[in-house]
Amino acid sequence: MKIINEKEMPLLNRKRVTLDLEHLNSKTPSREEIKKKLSAILKSPEDLVAIRHVYTKFGQGESKVIAHVYNKKEDLDYLEKKKVKKQKEDGKKEEEK
Repeated sequence: MKIINEKEMPLLNRKRVTLDLEHLNSKTPSREEIKKKLSAILKSPEDLVAIRHVYTKFGQGESKVIAHVYNKKEDLDYLEKKKVKKQKEDGKKEEEK
């Protein structure tokens, strides 16, 4: 795991981190696994890290990961929970069809 870019976003009380993740001869790591590794590298609590995107390069064993690391739990809840809630609702609609 190598950090490519780290950008501070003071108005949103977070950092946007772009990573290059290698996973040769194995599947793409889950978001939870990525979150654990990233929190260990940045020395921040795991509950303040939100994985936004994982772009896997087909057949190469590499992924580009975009994550947000928040300063406070309240900011994460306010900005990230809406996306998670929407994904769950969309998943339920797909199952009903």
